Amino acid sequence: MAEPRGRTKGARPPVRRHVSAGGVIFRVQEGLPEVALIGTRHGSVWGLPKGTVEPGEDPELTARREVREETGLDGVLIAHLGDVQYWFYEREARARVHKTVHFYLLEFAGGRPGDHDQEVEEVRWVLLPEAYARLSHDNERQILRRAWSLLHERVPGTPAPPAEEEDAGPGGAAEGPGGAADRPR
Repeated sequence: MAEPRGRTKGARPPVRRHVSAGGVIFRVQEGLPEVALIGTRHGSVWGLPKGTVEPGEDPELTARREVREETGLDGVLIAHLGDVQYWFYEREARARVHKTVHFYLLEFAGGRPGDHDQEVEEVRWVLLPEAYARLSHDNERQILRRAWSLLHERVPGTPAPPAEEEDAGPGGAAEGPGGAADRPR
């Protein structure tokens, strides 16, 4: 069997590093927090807004910018929610990519969901339990659970988040290597 062009037998593809940032933006409606999710691929993939940290830009600024671009919503940074790291293979570059995404909690300060960029097909405000169930990737579900814990402490009447062992969901396997949804954004 012939090796792909540009590779010798046994050679490993180069490794690239990619850093993104994004957020969980929330608002309180009728006493309960809602979060904005983005839908892509005709509503078959639901996620949190995120995108590439530009040269000279700090992750906090990137998170606010990407939330604005992908949801049409402006937010005030409340807290760092943690980082997600994963690997995927980028065919065009013939490289393995180690991606880190920094996530932040943002409180809605204005804007309209209809003002999102063309990369996103739909933006939807949803209550926390629905958002948790709808997210396509386990690692984003874990970030949402952290946000939910903070909102449980911050917003009276917010139910407690699910326990950690309940994090395994239907879309988790798609968040790994090679997932098209994981292309640098």
